Amino acid sequence: MCTLHLFFKVFPGYPVLFAANRDELLSREWDPPALISHSPWIFGPRDRLMGGTWTGVNSSGLLCSLANHHGTLGSKGSLCSRGNLVLAALGHGSASEAANSSREYSPACKSYSLLLADGKEAFVLDNENGREKVYPLEPGNYVITNRRFMDPGDAKAKRSLERMKALEGNAPDFRAIGEFLADHGPGGESELGLCVHDPQGGTFGTTSSSIIALDTLGRVAHYLFADGPPCTAPFVEVNVEQ
Repeated sequence: MCTLHLFFKVFPGYPVLFAANRDELLSREWDPPALISHSPWIFGPRDRLMGGTWTGVNSSGLLCSLANHHGTLGSKGSLCSRGNLVLAALGHGSASEAANSSREYSPACKSYSLLLADGKEAFVLDNENGREKVYPLEPGNYVITNRRFMDPGDAKAKRSLERMKALEGNAPDFRAIGEFLADHGPGGESELGLCVHDPQGGTFGTTSSSIIALDTLGRVAHYLFADGPPCTAPFVEVNVEQ
């Protein structure tokens, strides 16, 4: 499942810095980051099967990303596609507006954690079988895995938080953040690693990686994208027309 990292109001000039790997069935087709919608303006990758996205930004400076909970891969048994939840959230002008509207669609969907962040506020919406808990975020570092948000037993999140602290500074080191996302865990290919490779059959794994930095005006200052697992695919700056 995806692993999402948010540096919220940690770096001067970049109140939102997001870094994440997408883990998915390797056979599921998708399109790289591009303009998804003109009205409202939404930019991000697109899932070809259901038409939604797992990560996107809009013209109001709102970033949204979603991680499925463990054991809920695929849309079978759900009345909604979780990728379309991200698009619905990005139809709003702020993180708080999107968070307030989430209860309209969460009961119809399988379990997930939804990240919402703009230059002023950030939230994680943790939805378990239609029961949603909203976490307002203070400035700091946050990790979302396929476990429940803030699960004290989430060893992957704990390890990432420790490593994120070492990445802090006066300016983000995008190369170091990319190397962080390419990590396979202690000893390599560990369940604590961020870059996932299926050791049995090769049907599931990390399919792409994103690093997105929003400036104080809500503009996309940097959008780096790896078209494949970041241990082998290079990060390339995406041209975001705003």
